[in-house]
Amino acid sequence: MTEILMNRYRPALDPLLEPGEQLLDVATVVPVAGAKGVGHGVGAKVGNALGQLGGVTGGAGSLADGFPTTQGGTMVRLLVVTDRRTAVVATLDVRKPGRLLWHVPRNFVARIERRPRWQAMARFRLHFVDGSAASMYTARRRTIESLADHLGR
Repeated sequence: MTEILMNRYRPALDPLLEPGEQLLDVATVVPVAGAKGVGHGVGAKVGNALGQLGGVTGGAGSLADGFPTTQGGTMVRLLVVTDRRTAVVATLDVRKPGRLLWHVPRNFVARIERRPRWQAMARFRLHFVDGSAASMYTARRRTIESLADHLGR
């Protein structure tokens, strides 16, 4: 699956890579911070609040502090792993260059943790070397396994 996604999103990602930087993995993700489910009323508000718990942990200035949210609606957010860094890129059209929203050197990601599945999507958390963390949803558990192969367990 990784190869298929890398080929699909390559036009959006290649212009953002530094000379000689190699793309290792890409996943479509929904940052937990700001994520909203479907529905209306009190039940939906409570569900959204519970679903966002632990979206980002760490204080101001931490590695996770600037991690993007879901604001901006229709953009596809990609978690990108290269031989040099881990990044979040947003794109509206996969045939055009994406926009770099956030990045850290790859070795600043200590590990990836698969979280319990409470929603239809699989949830995982990136842990950073400074003790902060950012959580995301993705469509498949296999995506988390592939990312963990590159980022550590």
